[in-house]
Amino acid sequence: MNRSRAFTIVELLIVIVVIAILAAISIVAYNGIQDRARSAALRSDLSQVAKQLKLFQADNGTYPATVSTNCTTTPDSATNKCLKVSSGNTIASYTSQNSGGSYSLTLSNTGGNLSYVLTDSQTWATKNLNVGTMIAGTATPSNNGTIEKYCYNDSEANCTTYGALYTWNEAMQYSAAAGAQGICPSGSHIPTDDEWKTLEMSLGMTQAQADTTGWRGTDQGTQLKSGGSSGMNVPLAGYRTPAGAFTSLGLQVHLWSSSESGSSAWRRNVNSDLATMNHGTAGQTAGLSVRCLGN
Repeated sequence: MNRSRAFTIVELLIVIVVIAILAAISIVAYNGIQDRARSAALRSDLSQVAKQLKLFQADNGTYPATVSTNCTTTPDSATNKCLKVSSGNTIASYTSQNSGGSYSLTLSNTGGNLSYVLTDSQTWATKNLNVGTMIAGTATPSNNGTIEKYCYNDSEANCTTYGALYTWNEAMQYSAAAGAQGICPSGSHIPTDDEWKTLEMSLGMTQAQADTTGWRGTDQGTQLKSGGSSGMNVPLAGYRTPAGAFTSLGLQVHLWSSSESGSSAWRRNVNSDLATMNHGTAGQTAGLSVRCLGN
């Protein structure tokens, strides 16, 4: 008589491992779909919110002093605008600035840890970028298809807290075009020098001040730092010198633009003990922070 052969323990274990791998792949794919859906909903809301605030400004001559999301409890008025956003999205902060001539609004998605700062003309990420594989501070990144980052004192934990540091070429992904996407996510790019000026002027700096170099403005640095009214909450991440040393954590932050200046590139600098902002250049081999700007 023929007898059916039973599965061995090894065969059963192989089947279990294969099922586990397939399940893990499915979970990753599902999470990726969720993240894209959350990002799309957030971007759609940002567009709608910007249009609603522009209409309010056109009707009233200024942006609203306050905003709300519950139109029954706090409806539209001469000073308030009720903004409807998608489920899962929330208005984390709003500030009317320069006597109602500009504003800053932070829109976040509670499920996907996504957040953007919307001004009257721009959409900024709310965190310094942290993507790529960490290399030692003494190492030099190359155009090898892998995004290479520095973490202050070679500690991944510092990248998590403050964002990563990048050479200019690595941040730009070896493009020299002002406004290049570089290492920023799809739908955003490395801000140009002029786009930094636009942000500064939305925070109250004059065109003449924005066009000068060195420390200028009034309190734009304070507004940009953590807890400031801009909603940008830029941490004082320090920087990496061209020689490979880390310095100034908690004291300074230097942020790249995508605009070259000779063999250097334009950057912004904010100090812990100064209210103003610095407009200058840095050598392209230095390791600075990156803050992405929406297209």
